[in-house]
Amino acid sequence: MSDNNEIRKQQTVLTDYFANMIDQGHLAHAYLLTGPKGIGKRALALWITQGIFCKNKIAGNPCLDCEECRRIESGNHPDVVHVVPDGLSIKVDQIRFLKSEFSKSGVEGNRKAFIIEDADKMTISAANSLLKFLEEPSGDVVAFLLTETVNRILPTIVSRCQLFELAKPSSAQLIAMLKKKGITTDKAVILGNLTDSLAESEKIAANENFDKLVRNICVWYLHILQEDARCFVEVQMSLLPLINNKDDEVILLNLIILLVKNSISVYYGKKDNIFVKFQAEFTGLIERLTADKITQAVELVLETRKKLAVNVSFQNVIEALTIDLSQCYHV
Repeated sequence: MSDNNEIRKQQTVLTDYFANMIDQGHLAHAYLLTGPKGIGKRALALWITQGIFCKNKIAGNPCLDCEECRRIESGNHPDVVHVVPDGLSIKVDQIRFLKSEFSKSGVEGNRKAFIIEDADKMTISAANSLLKFLEEPSGDVVAFLLTETVNRILPTIVSRCQLFELAKPSSAQLIAMLKKKGITTDKAVILGNLTDSLAESEKIAANENFDKLVRNICVWYLHILQEDARCFVEVQMSLLPLINNKDDEVILLNLIILLVKNSISVYYGKKDNIFVKFQAEFTGLIERLTADKITQAVELVLETRKKLAVNVSFQNVIEALTIDLSQCYHV
């Protein structure tokens, strides 16, 4: 199933809206689609474009199977122009090319569509060049600007586009997407609760140390719950050797946050089974704690995140957190 088909399930509100606009012939000339990497901005822009050109659309919804839809998905439609950054930025020459295309009629009809990825990476010159089209649109043309960070785009451009923020996938949706990509259920459940971005989840899943880190952090947390002194040794012996950079530090800390937050769910009987292989042992120990201790543990971990933000040594932070959690649960 193509990404353009999946986007209908992931962004139901937006696809319903745009299908209605297509059906009524009320599309605007420029849209700014925003959201984190991997959320489906490009897929949504292509889906809308397919709806514009599709010969067999129903109530504005593209069939996704006709020649027009297939050519758009494969990037081979002459009246759909794609622009992506040339290196680190979108250069003024690329926008000049776009402007020349804006002024031409469609090769196969009157309609034309433009998709500008990472629009926040336009140089100032490129952005100012694009502004003229947005101020004086001509012909049956629609442009889609895609970005992760709206505040990096000129306010004058933002004000001339209709802005739509894509909804983040739910944990259940993200888990389903990860499983479709071949990630095991146990791992997908952890990743689906660790982040709300498919791209970020896939990046973490590709980390060769992730599976071992999950296991080791669960053993460390289990020993804290058991008041087992091995938890202090495990920081140095089992956790830190798996940390190679700042990204790894963030993953480890987010796993700890997920563990203590999951403890709240377990304590109140929800039993989410995020950490399946350890959940039975966690449950028996967590149920012996008090609500105050569970809540205080979450606060301690969130405070740890603030310490890392001011460049305190990661080892010192995790060792101190081990002491703090042990005292929190057992003193």
